[in-house]
Amino acid sequence: MERNIRGRLAVMAAVLAVGMPLSACGSDAEDDAAPAGAKTAATAASQASPETARALQRPTSIGIDVPLRGPIARDKTIYWIQCSSPACVALTTPLKAATEAVGWRLRVVNAGLTPESVKAAWHQAVQGDPDAVVGSGFSRALYEPELKALADRGVPVLNMMTADPPENGYAATQNYGPDFVAAGERLGAYVLDRGGDDVNAVSVTTSAFANLGFVARGFKDAIEAGCPSCKVADELVPATSIGNELPTRIATYLQAHPDVNWVYVGFTDMMVGVPAALASAGISKDVRFVTLDSLPTTAQYMKDGNYLVAAAASAKPEIMWRHVDFLLRHFNRESTRPSTAHTLPIWTVTADALPSTTETFPLVEDYEQQYRKLWGID
Repeated sequence: MERNIRGRLAVMAAVLAVGMPLSACGSDAEDDAAPAGAKTAATAASQASPETARALQRPTSIGIDVPLRGPIARDKTIYWIQCSSPACVALTTPLKAATEAVGWRLRVVNAGLTPESVKAAWHQAVQGDPDAVVGSGFSRALYEPELKALADRGVPVLNMMTADPPENGYAATQNYGPDFVAAGERLGAYVLDRGGDDVNAVSVTTSAFANLGFVARGFKDAIEAGCPSCKVADELVPATSIGNELPTRIATYLQAHPDVNWVYVGFTDMMVGVPAALASAGISKDVRFVTLDSLPTTAQYMKDGNYLVAAAASAKPEIMWRHVDFLLRHFNRESTRPSTAHTLPIWTVTADALPSTTETFPLVEDYEQQYRKLWGID
């Protein structure tokens, strides 16, 4: 039973790591609904540190400027190990667009959401004849033998949104441990710019998801480095509370710690239902929240000034195209350093900068055109 629970937590971690595509909203009336002391992105940027000011601006570059030197490799089949959550499924569209742009075949392998189905999906990849395999954050512990088998055959395996570094079978990993630390540092810097030396914060995470620990560490380090008198506590919650009693847990914690005025809550799903619980508990909107990524529900919270004020967005569509960029260079035996550098676009999204409430959107509006130009197919 314990082994099965751990396996399911690993799958839950993969769903968390992939996250929901960023959907959001904007309004001309945010200031009227904003919590006390809130600022618009433009005002915050003008008064923020240079690093925070840059993060508040929507990025315009994909982070790669080295063009492909050789021709596009032909007749390639890419396997995409796709979990069955909407978050995973949404990543298929940009990956399909990228592979079609270079004339490759994409085979989507449904990995489901259980340890058994994940392993079975990777087994399909081993039994097949892929030129490369792309995964999306599942712990390698679920498919270690299959990963080794692919590596032994020289098949490049690419991963993303994971705690696992790019080694021992992974040819490349996008948005892993160090990137999550950096995201936490950006959120911490944002909180310091907004709260000054009055920051009394708490990180609400779960030990089941290693990536959240990286974010929490960066968040805490940034605040403590910039404000030795500020406080940052850590509150661990069970993974099983997500989607269940977590909002009540957070409200109860804040009732017991009335001096807390900033909260980093692990990722956007953990924010769902929190404002209603806080309001019922009489928690002031002077307590402000930051998180990772956004859902339409949480974007509405942000628009309405309903506790949530900022989210560190993830460049998921851009990552799917960067996978193909890596493979193009790999197949040509060109340097893959441009593809693996920690240069993914970043964006700390606030209420007045949210592009849409109905559509997912990339961080870089013309990211497809930029990649096509690098590949000589614009």
